[in-house]
Amino acid sequence: AACPGDEVEDLFELLRDVKEQFPEVQAVSSGAVLSTYQRLRVENVCARLGLTSLAYLWQRPQDEVLDSMVQDEVEAVLVKVASMGLKPAYLGRTIQDLQPTFEDLHEQFG
Repeated sequence: AACPGDEVEDLFELLRDVKEQFPEVQAVSSGAVLSTYQRLRVENVCARLGLTSLAYLWQRPQDEVLDSMVQDEVEAVLVKVASMGLKPAYLGRTIQDLQPTFEDLHEQFG
């Protein structure tokens, strides 16, 4: 049984509502790069709803993804820290600002 606030079930409910409002929707694109755990969670929800899961960034080198996002001026802001080396002080900062830090952390932790 799902726990209250379970993000997978929240995603399921959101996508179910999207399908009801926009029945032509056939797929969901996620930003999973290396986390099998995250990719499988999205795939599971999609399978339950008869949607196709698209993971165009899957297994691309992280430095290439970051460089591309910075170059394309994607405005992404850190909202959660859950990896080794990331600190709460980084919350609210952009990936452009944190790119040198991310590169240092990648050298330290892989």
